[in-house]
Amino acid sequence: MKKTILIACLGLVSLGLQAQSISLAGEWNVELGKSGSAFAKNKRASQGEVKRAILPGTIDTNRLGFAPKDTMETTHLTRLYAYKGAARYSRTINIPKDWKKKPVELFLERTRPTWVYVDGELVDSCNFISTPQRYLLPKKVKPGKHLLEIVVDNGRGVPEQVYGSSHAYTEDTQTNWNGIIGRIELQLASSVEGKYAETLTGAIPRSSVAFSVGAIPSRSVASPSALQMPDFAKDFHIEGAHFYANGHRIFLRGKHDAAVWPLTGHVEMSVEGWMKYLGTCKEYGINHVRFHSWCPPEAAFVAADSLRIYLQPELPFWGSFDKKDEKLMSFLHQEGVNILREYGHHPSFRMMALGNELWGDIDKMKEFVDDFRKIAPDKYYTFGSNYYLGYQGIKEGMDYFTTCRIGGEEWGKYNTHTRGSFSFADAYDGGMINHFHPNSTMNFDEACDKAGIPIISHETGQFQTYPDYREMKKYTGVLHPYNFEVFRRRLAAAGMLSQADDFHKASGLWSVKLYKADIEMDLKTRNMAGFQLLDIQDYPGQGSAFVGILDAFMESKGITTPEEWRQWCSPVVPLLEMKKFCFEDGEMIQAKVKVANYGGASLKGKKLKWHLAEDEGVLNIFSYDEGLVEVGELNGVFHVQKPTKLLLTLNIEGTEARNSYELWVYPKKAMEKKGVIIAKDLNQEVVKVLEKGGRVLWMPTASSHFVAADDTLSQADNATPYTVGGLFQTDYWNYRMFKTICENNKKKVSPGTLGILTNPNHPIFKGFPTEMHTNWQWFPVIKESHPLVLDNFAKDYRPIVQVIDNIERNHKLGLVMEWKVGDGKLLVCMSDLEKAAKYPEGKAFYQSVIDYMRSADFNPSAEITVDELKKKLVEKPRQVSLKELNNISQY
Repeated sequence: MKKTILIACLGLVSLGLQAQSISLAGEWNVELGKSGSAFAKNKRASQGEVKRAILPGTIDTNRLGFAPKDTMETTHLTRLYAYKGAARYSRTINIPKDWKKKPVELFLERTRPTWVYVDGELVDSCNFISTPQRYLLPKKVKPGKHLLEIVVDNGRGVPEQVYGSSHAYTEDTQTNWNGIIGRIELQLASSVEGKYAETLTGAIPRSSVAFSVGAIPSRSVASPSALQMPDFAKDFHIEGAHFYANGHRIFLRGKHDAAVWPLTGHVEMSVEGWMKYLGTCKEYGINHVRFHSWCPPEAAFVAADSLRIYLQPELPFWGSFDKKDEKLMSFLHQEGVNILREYGHHPSFRMMALGNELWGDIDKMKEFVDDFRKIAPDKYYTFGSNYYLGYQGIKEGMDYFTTCRIGGEEWGKYNTHTRGSFSFADAYDGGMINHFHPNSTMNFDEACDKAGIPIISHETGQFQTYPDYREMKKYTGVLHPYNFEVFRRRLAAAGMLSQADDFHKASGLWSVKLYKADIEMDLKTRNMAGFQLLDIQDYPGQGSAFVGILDAFMESKGITTPEEWRQWCSPVVPLLEMKKFCFEDGEMIQAKVKVANYGGASLKGKKLKWHLAEDEGVLNIFSYDEGLVEVGELNGVFHVQKPTKLLLTLNIEGTEARNSYELWVYPKKAMEKKGVIIAKDLNQEVVKVLEKGGRVLWMPTASSHFVAADDTLSQADNATPYTVGGLFQTDYWNYRMFKTICENNKKKVSPGTLGILTNPNHPIFKGFPTEMHTNWQWFPVIKESHPLVLDNFAKDYRPIVQVIDNIERNHKLGLVMEWKVGDGKLLVCMSDLEKAAKYPEGKAFYQSVIDYMRSADFNPSAEITVDELKKKLVEKPRQVSLKELNNISQY
């Protein structure tokens, strides 16, 4: 066979080579399980069943794969037509007469490792997964009809680690599809023979996994000065701890992208599709997208160029960056070179990482970065998003650092953190937001001030929302939500299916407030350069992580709006710094007003208007500065006659910049407890009073209970109820995965709950304004709590304050409950209100409970005897067996 050339990483338009093209989209023959050519020396070889497939497409989209054997999968969505292995696609092609003696190329925009045959003879093979594959057909392929066969194999051809450790392949999101997507064309070009990849770096190294690449022409990456850059990318550079573009400081308001495409199971390939996706991002104030362990196609870069959004693609890997693994290193290096040469001309492509949460050889990471910088010096590079989970800190060769922490960590301290929430395995008490009394002064100055390079907060948030089962009807494509079905059945078995919508709404509204707090901590950090949320979109894999404010389809969950979200996720954000949100009458408010100004212009001369109840005023902005700007202070005294919730609003006149903060003020008075028996133990004396008509508040102490965070529920003695711990924020990412990690690392397991659900109109809240969901005033009550497992109580019983459990356990959990017992009335509060009362809000809740119990409103509808109550408290609740779910990032 004469010398053939596999052409990769070319932008033929930019080289002025493309003359014509013939689309090969349409119907193809396909044989599953077949590799090699169907012809051998012009004789028909054995064939399997020949089916028809539409390309672009996959085995899944053509419904040719195999039905799932497991319909109980909960760790990710389930492929309805899964297939792994070789598939031979074939059709007749017709090369026009006027292409005679001209080089003909086969262009496959995105696929898996391929082997291409023409008339039974192997042309070449390629394993590029992040960029198009281009084959130069042999010169002896004359005009006329020919048999083209493409063997696509999604079971071999790339290093083994990639199958489960890259969002280009993983079943958790994009799926390991088999097929060809995007453009499939024959292209006519002028002679490329002899035009080698020598611009900038010389010839591209040979592909890994024993694939023959041959000499590869290259698209050179032009310098910024050679391109007509739009303003958002013009002169994109770093000064100290910040990014700049077009002469102005910028802040990256980013989201994480894990290739979640629920209808097709593969990445979108059209510009229109990416305009819709990135357009939604922009509606929510996002100006940056980080592609977790994969690289999007050309269409994404085109759309991002148009919408002025910065992209950070990554090599298709997370795990051990082992220099001894030559096959892996060769494959990843080739992918990086391909990505830079194929997409590097796009203004939106300004940053690149070596993958996600890597560990391994740091010198090898630097070697990669040094090589890539020679190819594309206009880009900025980091070793890997959150490499070594941040513990290794900043190393030479890193232009910026995407991380959750900078350097090591002393357990119980947060001085190296760069985000507000963590799993219980990775930070004491799940991080700063869950641990500290609510305030708006927290930031990450201590960590970022020492960095010296731009710091981007890695995978910020990860606050769970209970799923919306109404979403299930949207899954009309190749992926089925069996995970939703399993979770829904569990909820029904627990007798709480009627509460599903309320669980979703209450947990979701609370998660939005948590995201606001985490984002504002970034904005209030002097030397923070940006954040990458996880996420505004749900992640349906790795245990099913419903952490988005939007669902997996990038559509609203009904828990926030773009307008609300942009209050704290915009180029210009007014900020209020307060040490707390809850006050007593007569107490002074002292707050600093700042503005995160990344709008590309000075705010000097603008007026910032504030409004609180009947008061309002104006602060003049005198600073010319961009970045975090100090505006002034608000000082005053609160006066209220009754418990009151207030809204303090800030807006910069003449602009869309606005923000708001909720405050609570309570009358200052001594606690009044007369008329109620307050007990820590339900002993005989208390029971006697209760059964004779007394009103009893029972608050089991934390020291007398066993905190059970999982299916290993047990009890310390016959008097102690089954409980879970008190978690203020919603559980991080996914309960099952981090339960596994915590147990393996001998760390405390998160309580795993998703906030509270209650009726704000219930008379128990007359002295404690609340919504149906958790808010900042609940902190001391929840942190001192140990919610009771009510699985053995009546199916229709609902506590006054219910705690929403995670989708894995679905326990019915009570924080405040009431029963009629004999002639008396019992209210059970699973929080130490004596401790909570150290804070104004805790004291107010305590008094509100007492006032309710003394009133005529206290009239429980559910009845129970003391013996029955004690019996149910010691019965073992419903057990849920949770299998281990490991995360490969835990090295």
